[in-house]
Amino acid sequence: MAAEGRVEVVDDKKLKKEKKSKDKSEKKDKKRSESEGVRKEKKDKKKDKAKQDKLARALDAHLQADAAAAFEAQDDAADVDPEDLIKPAEELVPFALPLADDKAHKKIFKLIKKGAKLRSIHRGVKECEKAIKKCPPKTAASGEVAAPGLVIIAGDISPMDVIMHFPVLCEEHGVPYLYVRSRADLGVAACTKRATSVVMLKPEGKGAAKKDGDAEMEDADSGKVNAEEYLDAWKDLVKTAEKQWKIQVQPWVKGTHPLQIADREKARLAASA
Repeated sequence: MAAEGRVEVVDDKKLKKEKKSKDKSEKKDKKRSESEGVRKEKKDKKKDKAKQDKLARALDAHLQADAAAAFEAQDDAADVDPEDLIKPAEELVPFALPLADDKAHKKIFKLIKKGAKLRSIHRGVKECEKAIKKCPPKTAASGEVAAPGLVIIAGDISPMDVIMHFPVLCEEHGVPYLYVRSRADLGVAACTKRATSVVMLKPEGKGAAKKDGDAEMEDADSGKVNAEEYLDAWKDLVKTAEKQWKIQVQPWVKGTHPLQIADREKARLAASA
C-alpha cells in the first residue's frame, strides 16, 4: 500500500510538472504570437506611412510643376499676339455695326491694297490699338476735326472679346470705323500671310512719296499707286463710314432704332395684359 501511495504521489508530481511545463509553453507561444502580431502591425503601419509620404511628395511635386507651368504661361501670355488666339466664326459678331455693303467691301479691299503698297496701314490688334491711342481724344470743344484714320474690323471673329473694345476706342479718339464680313479677305487685302482682324488706314504713310518728289509707287499688281488718288479714295471711304454710322449705329445710341421701339412696344403690351 505504501508503495502504491508513493507511485501515486510521483504520478501527481509528474502530472503537475507536465502541466506547468505545458502552461509555460502555452504562455510563451501566446506571448510570441502577440509580440509577432504587434510587430506585424508596426511593420504595416510603417509601410502605410512610407506610401503616404511617397504619395504626398509626388503630389507636392506635381502641384509645384503645375504652378510653375501656369506662371510660365502667364509670362508667355503677355508676349502672345491676340491674332494667334482668334478663330474664324460661322456668324458675324452681334455688334458688327456699321457693316459695309457689297459695294463698299470692294472699295475697302482695293484701298487697303493701295495703302499696303504706300505703307500707310497698321495691321493686327496690338498695332492698331497703339495707333488709335496715339490719336488725340475727341472732345466736345474739338468740333469738326479731320479724321486721323479709318479702322476696318472683321466681323467673323471668335472670341469676340478680342475686338469688342475697338468701337468704343475709335469713338473716343474720333476715328471712323467699318466692319467687313471676312477676316481672311482682310488679311489678303493687307498683303499678309495670315488672316487679319483689324486694319487701320492712315491718310498718309511713310511711303506716300519718293525722295525725288514723285507721288507714285510701283505696284506689281496694278502698275502704279498714286498717293493723291489714294488720299481721295480714303476721304470718300471715311465719308461712307461716317454716314453708315449715323444710319446703323446712332439710332441704337439714341434708342430710336425700329427694333428697340418694337421691343418696347412688346414689353408695354405684355405689362398691360
